[in-house]
Amino acid sequence: MWRACSRGAGAQVRITKLSVAAAIALSFALSGCAYNAPVAVSPNLNVYSSYSEKIPGRFVLVVDAEAFNTTVRPTGLACSAHHYPLDLRQQFVASVTSTLRQLVDDVQILERPLPASDLARNGFAGQVVVNAETLTARLQVVEGFFRSTADSVVELSAGMTVDTVNGRVLGTSAQGFGNAQNDAGMMCGNTATAIGGATEKAMRQLLGQLGERLSNSERLRRSAAQEPVRALAPSAAAAAAAPAAAPKVACGMVKGPNGGSKLVPC
Repeated sequence: MWRACSRGAGAQVRITKLSVAAAIALSFALSGCAYNAPVAVSPNLNVYSSYSEKIPGRFVLVVDAEAFNTTVRPTGLACSAHHYPLDLRQQFVASVTSTLRQLVDDVQILERPLPASDLARNGFAGQVVVNAETLTARLQVVEGFFRSTADSVVELSAGMTVDTVNGRVLGTSAQGFGNAQNDAGMMCGNTATAIGGATEKAMRQLLGQLGERLSNSERLRRSAAQEPVRALAPSAAAAAAAPAAAPKVACGMVKGPNGGSKLVPC
């Protein structure tokens, strides 16, 4: 009897261990995984312009991309246990820079805008400021008989202002839209690829619109063509403001117009 109870207790222990392992596995499955959406640098290198020449001059470029960071969750039950971080801040800065460098003669990236009074002093024709505004990403996983398909839609919006030494010459905003699908893969691991693909398409479309408005701005081109006026250095400014020196007058025995001489005090 003791042995039977002993065997029953052992079986119970083994069942209990299996139950605990199953519960742990189930908790991991329910908590889901985080799959980062892969996003490549995506400049628009095919901007339509009415001009064959670049915008002349040196320009400051400031890009604020903080708004382009979010987490995407599926809208349906499929793959709903997982979440997909989408961070394209660095990629957006690099994409804006590459797009503008094909449109402007010289671009220098700064973290913050320069005061208008400092543009000419530093030899800049103007500055371009691009601000990320909204990022909306949707994900739906459609379950099929043999496989599941991930469908993602991403919308981006951004604003752009351009100031030259003559003041504000351009202010605009634009939107980009992207859609991509692919196989969701085992445990929904490939779903993030659809989000990344849609994001890259949206970024190229957004930058294409901003690039066209920048390159085709006649007002910007006229202002940029003017030579920036550099401020005088303090020593030069002081010299320019100093009164002109009085002309030197001869002194001593000075010969007069009639051949005579006279004494002129020094």
